[in-house]
Amino acid sequence: MQHRNAAILAVALFAAPMSAGLAAPLETPKIVGAQVFLGPTVIGPNYKVKPQARSDGMMRLFTVETPYGEFQFDGVEFTKMRLRELDAVAALEKMSQSDRFMNALGRAAFAPVKFGADLITNPIDTINRSMSGVANMFDRAGAGLANTRADRDNLVESLLGVSDTQRELAVELGVDPYTDFPPLATRLKQMAGAMASGGLPVKAGLALIPGGAGIAVSSVSSVDNAKDSLRSKTPAQLVAETRGNLQKLEVPDSTIDRLVENRNYTPADLLIMSRALLQIGAQDTVVFVDDAAKANTRDLAFYQRRLAELMAARNGALGGLASFTAAAGHVVNISRNGAVVAVFPLDDIAWTELLRRAFVATSAQLRNDRPGGRWNFATTGAVSPMAAEQIKKLGWKIVQIKPLP
Repeated sequence: MQHRNAAILAVALFAAPMSAGLAAPLETPKIVGAQVFLGPTVIGPNYKVKPQARSDGMMRLFTVETPYGEFQFDGVEFTKMRLRELDAVAALEKMSQSDRFMNALGRAAFAPVKFGADLITNPIDTINRSMSGVANMFDRAGAGLANTRADRDNLVESLLGVSDTQRELAVELGVDPYTDFPPLATRLKQMAGAMASGGLPVKAGLALIPGGAGIAVSSVSSVDNAKDSLRSKTPAQLVAETRGNLQKLEVPDSTIDRLVENRNYTPADLLIMSRALLQIGAQDTVVFVDDAAKANTRDLAFYQRRLAELMAARNGALGGLASFTAAAGHVVNISRNGAVVAVFPLDDIAWTELLRRAFVATSAQLRNDRPGGRWNFATTGAVSPMAAEQIKKLGWKIVQIKPLP
């Protein structure tokens, strides 16, 4: 029986490309203006997004010039998160330069907090990468490539410097207290230390920012749904809740360990993602967690967290996600009515060789494992006419879902 199934899958793999029009031309993703995706936020008090946004066929790639170095941020949502963090940096720097702030500290001998050009960082994001972490995930799916385990043995020690004041300050600014972005992480620590030493409450300090703290706070914060926990709980408590949430979903401890030890996730990511998965309550959640634990870049970890949030928020519109399963290395869902639902919050979709391979392989396995089934490709991004035509030829129904705010 195993040999027979293997033969069927092999035939399907060769037959599917023909039925999908293997000779059909591929397309080169178009370069589009960054403002189309980011609106007026392309320019901020301490950054400027370069005018053109490249694409790998799935996610947009943005190059951002800052006083702290030039960065490439992958994906619209990830870029928006980083721009919010840069806004928060600007607010903290503005606070540090305020005479009212220094006077409010109530310590004449206290040295002013000075931020200058001495904090130029070496960007951790390599500029001009051709693919995002998400595209690399598609590329490695089915190839048996697993992420090297990210050592988080010193998790508690590495976060001991994140004080109560720092957590409160970050939450009030609408950013992750455990951010890995060097300009913000450094300034949060410095300002929180100054405010704690001077006995200045966080809200009082933010009120002293010339022009108001509103310059740093987006109308929708990436940490808004968990702000009370992030403000009041220690990292160890956040990880403990994450473990508890995933254990309720019958995820094995060994899989949970790999996730929480992956340093591409912050404690905030882990908490928010586990809460979203608990809200979904699908069977075989271990399939999702096992895949998420392989995230080998920060943008991919953020993508996995946002994917969990999106599935939780749009569960009803997706037909009710009853279980997780894998197809050709990709995590998909089975809805309550038995339909396959593949949810991918991509920016915009072009019919590239990478996408073609992913759809052909996934379709072949589904055709073998679930003959006669219905397959829904649910995405938040625009699908090019060519991509839509080829995806439909492979038997998929394209479902547009509303992105998260």
